[in-house]
Amino acid sequence: GMPWTNVQTAVERLKVDRIDHGYTIVDNPDLARRYAERGLVFTIVPTNSYYLRTLEPERWAIDHPIRALSALGLKLHPNTDDPTLHNVTPGGAWELMHSHLGYDMADLRAMMLNGVDGSWTDDDQKAKWRARWPAEFDALVATTSWPGPAVFSQ
Repeated sequence: GMPWTNVQTAVERLKVDRIDHGYTIVDNPDLARRYAERGLVFTIVPTNSYYLRTLEPERWAIDHPIRALSALGLKLHPNTDDPTLHNVTPGGAWELMHSHLGYDMADLRAMMLNGVDGSWTDDDQKAKWRARWPAEFDALVATTSWPGPAVFSQ
């Protein structure tokens, strides 16, 4: 719920290379598009406590700003910085991205690779993960019967 200027300050003045949450960047679409072009990764939590408190329970998945972040082309990576506060495990965040926010397996695969890009490891390790993980992801998806997402229209 903090203003988009906090995101801008973190990126421009503090020179961060990843933003956790940062949902209010949607209030400045031009800046968001610039960060999308830069490939800045935004880690997101579908059950972010601010939005669970401020959005109607039956509409949180429809109105959550995660959808707007995607529409602006930002690189997203689901996670949770505090499972107890946000009432979701890291794996649960991924499941909610599919079951409630409507992201398909291709979207989740791309988000996995966004996580590699946003990780704080050296480029050699990132290259190894990028080379190995997509095939592992695809193999797991091929052996799993995933139901379609519960699509919520806007």
